[in-house]
Amino acid sequence: MFKKKKNEAAEAEMTVEGKSPLDEWSDSSQDDLGGKPKKRFFLRREKGEKPEKEPLTPEQKKKRRKRLIIGGIVVVILALNIIPKMFAPEVLPMVNVTEAYQGTVEQIIEGSGSVKSEHVKTYFSPVSATVSECELKVGDTVEAGATLLTYDAGELDELYKQAELTGSAAGYGYQDAITRDNKNVSEFNRSSAALGVLEQQVEDEKNENEHVQDRITEYTEKQAASSMVIGEQQAIVADAQAKIDQAQADLAEAKKKIQELEEGGDSANGTPDAPAGDTNPAAAPDPSAPTAPPTAPDPSVPTAPPAAPDTSQEKAKWEGVKAKAEATINEQTAIRDAALQKIREEQDVLNEINEKLNKYQDRLKDSTENLEKLQTDKAKEEGIKDSTDASRLTSAARNELSANNNLSNLNAQMTKDEINEGKAGIQAEFSGVVTEVSAVAGGPAAKGGSLFTVASNEDVVVDMSVTRFDLEKLEVGQSAEINLAGKLYTGKVSKLSRLAAENSKGTPVVSAEIHIDNPDENIYLGLEAKVAVNGRKAENVVVVPVEAVNTGVDGSFCYVVDENGVVAIREVVTGLASSMEVEIQSGLSAGDKVIRNTTGMLVEEGMRVTAVEE
Repeated sequence: MFKKKKNEAAEAEMTVEGKSPLDEWSDSSQDDLGGKPKKRFFLRREKGEKPEKEPLTPEQKKKRRKRLIIGGIVVVILALNIIPKMFAPEVLPMVNVTEAYQGTVEQIIEGSGSVKSEHVKTYFSPVSATVSECELKVGDTVEAGATLLTYDAGELDELYKQAELTGSAAGYGYQDAITRDNKNVSEFNRSSAALGVLEQQVEDEKNENEHVQDRITEYTEKQAASSMVIGEQQAIVADAQAKIDQAQADLAEAKKKIQELEEGGDSANGTPDAPAGDTNPAAAPDPSAPTAPPTAPDPSVPTAPPAAPDTSQEKAKWEGVKAKAEATINEQTAIRDAALQKIREEQDVLNEINEKLNKYQDRLKDSTENLEKLQTDKAKEEGIKDSTDASRLTSAARNELSANNNLSNLNAQMTKDEINEGKAGIQAEFSGVVTEVSAVAGGPAAKGGSLFTVASNEDVVVDMSVTRFDLEKLEVGQSAEINLAGKLYTGKVSKLSRLAAENSKGTPVVSAEIHIDNPDENIYLGLEAKVAVNGRKAENVVVVPVEAVNTGVDGSFCYVVDENGVVAIREVVTGLASSMEVEIQSGLSAGDKVIRNTTGMLVEEGMRVTAVEE
């Protein structure tokens, strides 16, 4: 682009009055020939024709030199613009590539933190006594076994005597309590045994009472059922008797009517009355016999008086009433007699039920009275048991009393042991640095009160905060290099906290402790140290720069350039990654050329590029 602009500027400078250098050169040639058309260099001459030579004037010579110069410039312009374009190779976009190689990827987790002690001990006073000597100051170094504090010896002797007296008093009190409790235990055991017998008797009597009540309930139900049966049968008897009485009335009336009919018939026929119910069936006309034809009355025979009215149908009706009444009487008499028999039988059953019910009621009365007496005796024994139990020591209380006595003796002994410990003074358990002092020489020290604190300078760690991105790379046991005040130490990851906390920027971080393996006198607690933890390592794997791996919808991929400069997309599976390089588990081989960085470039599969190796 720069060369093109430079050539255009040169052409502009050589343009005179709107004419190009070729036009000016053509015009100059015509002027040299006196206005005659010039002969072109590229025109063919006729065979045998020779140019005429005319002498040139100084002006013409000057113009010829100018024409030659312009022609030379034109040739140069053509050489610089046209000829290179005809023979120049195709210009391709350039990309930086790097070669995948077989190597090692190692994660290095770098950070910083403060040095602190792994072993910090606060010393507490074993006794309540006056401090005799204590010259400690914060920042002092102490050696293991050194005496750091002493107590007033005379005061400790008095405390020892008090502890002995306290133990003796506790023993006397325990013996007195045990003697009184033994008496209560004896009476409690007697009442407990008697109460056990009474409780069983009460339980048995309750069972008897419940049994009798169940029987009374059972026979009461049987009594009601039997009474109901008798009542039902009595109703049957009453109903049958009523039907019998009605049938007897009907029978009497029927007989009366029949007699009246029979007497009325005999009186009309001039014959004496027949006894009631005494009829001659042969005298009655046979309805099935043929009827004789009527004969004319004989005038010579005197006329008989008129016949009596026919009562046969009325009599037959009453005969039916009589028969029905007699049948009803017989039927209802049988029902009544059967019901009466059932009543007699059921009455026997009811009497037996009443007899048993009376016996069970007598048993219930006796059982209830006996149960009340047993319950009274049981309540009396319970009162005795409760009164002795109130003053008796339970097994737990007795054990507690014994334990308290032992505890008192133990406390007394511990007090004496602590006093003896106080007489020996407070010694440093390990070498370290004093970080806090509460005790003052000549001042009181309370038992269990803090005296001073010592932090070990032999067991130290660097407390480093890591984010979740570095946390996934850390493991307990990984080696590390520590730089403290320009001095290098080795160490290892000894602890990873399970609780995250926000740092000053609000980012959740986790505490990681790096144990220093070889501490020396140059270790300063609280000082900041730089740490480099050797993380996981993948050896003999295909490695590429981190920026050569791109991420797409389908996963990770790399742009690979082949020997012809053609770009291809390779899907890859990445493994371990450091801050600079990443392991390629599949998709690439050692020797593949990958585009290192495509930021700001439009790279597509199949395009041709010029690979520039770094």
